[in-house]
Amino acid sequence: MASRTRSISIVTYTLIGLTSFNDLAAHHAVAGSYDTSRMIEVEGIVTDVLWRNPHVQVSLQGTDESGQESVWELATTSLSNMRRWKIAPDFLAVGDSIRVAGNPAVRGEHGLYIRNILTRSGEEVLLGLNLQPRWSNQTIEMAESRRLGIGDTSTPELGIFRVWSTPDNIPVLIPRSFGRDPANRANLTQPAVAVLDAYVWERDNPLRDCAPKGMPTIMEAPYPFVMIQDGDEILWHNEEYDTVRTIHMSPDVSAGSRAPSLLGYSIGRWENERTLVVNTTNMNWGHFDGQGVQLSTSARTIERFQLSELGDRLDYALIVVDPETFIQPVSLEKYWVWYPDAAVGTYECSLSAED
Repeated sequence: MASRTRSISIVTYTLIGLTSFNDLAAHHAVAGSYDTSRMIEVEGIVTDVLWRNPHVQVSLQGTDESGQESVWELATTSLSNMRRWKIAPDFLAVGDSIRVAGNPAVRGEHGLYIRNILTRSGEEVLLGLNLQPRWSNQTIEMAESRRLGIGDTSTPELGIFRVWSTPDNIPVLIPRSFGRDPANRANLTQPAVAVLDAYVWERDNPLRDCAPKGMPTIMEAPYPFVMIQDGDEILWHNEEYDTVRTIHMSPDVSAGSRAPSLLGYSIGRWENERTLVVNTTNMNWGHFDGQGVQLSTSARTIERFQLSELGDRLDYALIVVDPETFIQPVSLEKYWVWYPDAAVGTYECSLSAED
């Protein structure tokens, strides 16, 4: 690994200070469908609730700040997020009189992405990180350990094989704004720039349906995942789209002739007892970020999963090599933390008109 990476020049993108996962609010449709620079309030009676992934849906017979009454179609974070934030969904039911604040839809007059909900009991639910209460000092919000992003150090002997969670206070692995950043754009080949310039979110966004993500984009998934030893293989099972990657520790020598797939063919090796290195080829999802930056079938990725000495943190480094897209390989980093009570749930994605 060391000799291999020294032989190529790598463009490293610093993510500190960029938009966090919470701000993107499970980016399936939020930033493109809602005006995240504005907050408005609506109050009324809940007429329907659909508890689902990727976004909980609520219908409200309500009145906005101007006094206009209408049926509002509201969305908020996923059931998976509520579960990992330790927010029980029983705070909302059909027939409740509630007040909500959120981001208005950019298409249509009566759509809203909810950030704050004042419930029938007078408690205020904060559906995200770094949100402030607007109406009540009695709040329901994510558990403190999730808010602070602190892992548990009680069982380092578990090693890498356990459930790992993304802290809510760190940036996403691949920023949504990646292709719009001048430095990133300068590292794109001319064909990749042409594809990016022709990209239209409403028409081309591959994240708007329930089809699974491919490599490497799936690695930014903020939901819990578990590493499992399965004979000579390691399974990476992420809650988002119920995705399972197979990492071959005793690889088939004919792997290069395999047909490409969404997740590609991954070969792993232990660099030491705390560091797993994974090389992946044969990926055909066609996207680097799902926002217009392409990825060719000749791309390959190099991943490092490194366990901390205390066992509370799993550091992750990703190198993406694709001469058809990037002039120099791209290097990205993030980390996961260990919460003993975390679990990988069932995603069960279903769609609505906004997705």
